[in-house]
Amino acid sequence: YIEKRARNNIAVRKSRAEAKEKQKQTEGRVNSLVGENERLQKKVDLLTKELNVLKGLFINVGAALPSSFAKLLES
Repeated sequence: YIEKRARNNIAVRKSRAEAKEKQKQTEGRVNSLVGENERLQKKVDLLTKELNVLKGLFINVGAALPSSFAKLLES
């Protein structure tokens, strides 16, 4: 019985260490993805502002937008 408990204790320690390592890897991946998401959101915001500026230029100049651009801008 004592040997069986000793082996079980070793197995439990190993299992818990592996679970802890996997948790650390998952947290690292989550942090990485959060950072990437923030970067991409900033890029989307910047491109949206750029699009609005370009729309304004087309409107102010009085140039008619080609129909393909008009459809794209509406969506």
